[in-house]
Amino acid sequence: MRKIGLALLSSILFFKVDGQDTLKVQDTIVLSLAHVMNMTLSFHPVVKQAELFSRDAEANLRMARGRLDPKLEVDYDLKNFKETEYYDLLTTTFKIPTRIGLDPKIEFIRNEGTFINPQNKIPEEDNFEQLQLGVAIPLGKGLFFDERRNAIRQAESFTQIAEAERVKATNKILLTVIKDYWEWYVSYQQRMLLSQAIQLSQDLFNRTIIDYEFGEAAVVDTLQAKINLQKRTVDFRKAQADFEVAKLNLGKHLWSANLVPLEIQPNVVPGAESLFQTPSEESLKNDIQFALENHPEINKLEGKRNQLNAGLRWARESLKPQVDLSYSFINAPVNQDFKSETLDFGENYKLGLDFSFPILLRKERGKLQQTQLKVQSNEFEMADNRLTIKNNIIAIYTQSIAFEDLLGQYAGVSDNYRFLLEAEIINLQNGETDIFKLNIQQDKYIEAQNEYYDALIKWEKSKVEYNYTIGIPFLGIQ
Repeated sequence: MRKIGLALLSSILFFKVDGQDTLKVQDTIVLSLAHVMNMTLSFHPVVKQAELFSRDAEANLRMARGRLDPKLEVDYDLKNFKETEYYDLLTTTFKIPTRIGLDPKIEFIRNEGTFINPQNKIPEEDNFEQLQLGVAIPLGKGLFFDERRNAIRQAESFTQIAEAERVKATNKILLTVIKDYWEWYVSYQQRMLLSQAIQLSQDLFNRTIIDYEFGEAAVVDTLQAKINLQKRTVDFRKAQADFEVAKLNLGKHLWSANLVPLEIQPNVVPGAESLFQTPSEESLKNDIQFALENHPEINKLEGKRNQLNAGLRWARESLKPQVDLSYSFINAPVNQDFKSETLDFGENYKLGLDFSFPILLRKERGKLQQTQLKVQSNEFEMADNRLTIKNNIIAIYTQSIAFEDLLGQYAGVSDNYRFLLEAEIINLQNGETDIFKLNIQQDKYIEAQNEYYDALIKWEKSKVEYNYTIGIPFLGIQ
């Protein structure tokens, strides 16, 4: 029995609570969490797709600003019939929209022909040409805020919403990847733990058979050793299946350039380095304040609020009557030959005035009321989100602290069970115990070690969930 005790003691020394001194695999490659995060941020399709949100918002803003692009218009009509030139009409207009609603324009007009509408006739001494410099300005609706300024404000706010969506989508996939990584890590350690358990059980069974042949062990001892070996084998196969599933779940997040999916090879193993620290009580207040101001959900609602406020201002502006005034100098301050002329507001001008006003304003008042309700709804949602985010941060913080404490407790329990198992081996060596008691101690040790791993993965997940709940862009990963 002394040989059995020495062999078992040498095997049990492989077991460590931190899971690092497990059975070694030749030519292994460690895939660290930091490297996985780098690959995710660089190549993951969801991250790349999230980057399109901001680019789409930029394109939308560019389109909105296009309403202020200068515009060149040319209108040309010519009619000849039976060798008679009925008319030859050319109007070239250059308009310059502005953000203040005042739109300058330059018009070059050339009208000649036999049958021209009298109002379009230009004196022959001017070579049938005129140059008009004018401006159009709304005096009612659109004076302080118009539809194109509303569109630009909406588009500018949309960039904030798009950025929040990008951060939210990126953080979500990073959170999933990190959780899957720790599932892979724990399943790997559990598989190694049970691999060592099989080795120990196999050694125990082989030594029991030898002792039985020499009359130093009963047949029931060999049966007990065989049952224990079978149980460890079944547990290992279950752990192996869990490990393969965890590896596949992580592998689906690994991509290289040009959207080429990668596969975790059999000799690749996880590392134990964590990227996150347990939150401290000192930082909790600042973290909550940061989240209430910068969380993606808050940024989205603030962007929506800005959009609604722009829409509300335009809805109020729409209650005003439509009064559009246009005034143009004719051949002043320069004429069609680009020679200077005297400015005189009372001579050689063209004046236009357009007025319209819905009597009941039901459409405009309905739009205003609808927008006001949306503004109120957004404020209610903002208040609810702020409280939810604050409570979630406190809850995750409390869990993380608790899991860290539990991890230390389970580490101590696992160490103690390992000591008991080693002591039981010594007792077996001295003939003071039996295989049944040894198996019980081994079961207790494996159970304690699995509880340690369960606490470890909860602790690691809680740390990354804390940053995710705060809404730190890219979870704070540089």
